[in-house]
Amino acid sequence: MEKLEEFSRWIKSNGLNSFIPCEVEKLKNLSVLDLSKRKIRELPSSIEALENLQVLKLSSNRLKTLPDSIGNLKSLKNIQCENNLLEELPSTIGDLSSLLILNLNGNRLKKLPDELSNLKKLTRLTVAANFLQELPQSLEKLTKLLYLSLDTNNLEELPEIFAPMHSLYYLDLSYNKLKHLPESLGMISELETLLLEGNDIQDLPSLEAHDMLMRLNLNDNNLTELDFDISLMEDLQILTLDNNNLEYLPNTICKLKKLNHLSASANNLQELPPCFGELENLIELDIEENEISELPLSFSNLKNLKKLYLNDNNDLERPDLPSLEFCDVE
Repeated sequence: MEKLEEFSRWIKSNGLNSFIPCEVEKLKNLSVLDLSKRKIRELPSSIEALENLQVLKLSSNRLKTLPDSIGNLKSLKNIQCENNLLEELPSTIGDLSSLLILNLNGNRLKKLPDELSNLKKLTRLTVAANFLQELPQSLEKLTKLLYLSLDTNNLEELPEIFAPMHSLYYLDLSYNKLKHLPESLGMISELETLLLEGNDIQDLPSLEAHDMLMRLNLNDNNLTELDFDISLMEDLQILTLDNNNLEYLPNTICKLKKLNHLSASANNLQELPPCFGELENLIELDIEENEISELPLSFSNLKNLKKLYLNDNNDLERPDLPSLEFCDVE
């Protein structure tokens, strides 16, 4: 009761009592606490008294740390703490045995504590736009993860942590400094979305194992070729290859029967594969800013193509396709 009274005083002293109850009995039963956008610089240790708290929203404040006592919130399922000034996480965060969602986007974290791996129920972890330089090997214990976002950090390599993450369907590694992909990445059986934009990745063959992948983003990677059998990604629907150095697309791309969106703008493409018309479900195609002089004869077989971007090539003209709703050249 003493801790609840202490937290009640903190609410009043920070002028938060107009939207947060400060009666002790109400605080005791509080399940959602929204402190977003309140210019808060620190949380009191007495927050541990909110024993029924399930959702804690702290986004867009000025927090540099979280209190060690946060680990005592055993009912907590969701922490939203994006856009703060966090430089580290307390090791006690690993004590949040009920936690399902942890959002730490837009902070100043350089590393994650090993104790994070104790969050056995965690399904969603987002740590984008931080300063992460490495990941602990212990993250492999987060076997319930469905969604993992690590984009816009300083990661130069990844540990072999992905093999046990059998349920992971969304992985964003964009805008890091990655040159190689760990072998375990090919062992994520349920992966549907893989975002690798803005790296310098060289070894693409590890992608061949992803036969359930529906979306792949390889924009901005200085790729000169797709040196893997892309036809093995038989469920692929969206493929983006913009801003690379590709001189050609492999013929195997024509076997992607479910592909409906293909973007390969700002490359060095001289032509499209002769079999390109076999992409019968293609709805949108962007090949702007390349060096293509003519479209293959099979292009007329693209019966479902609705949007086409051809600008900044070698005088390409709009093809005669009845399905076409938009083309950026005449």
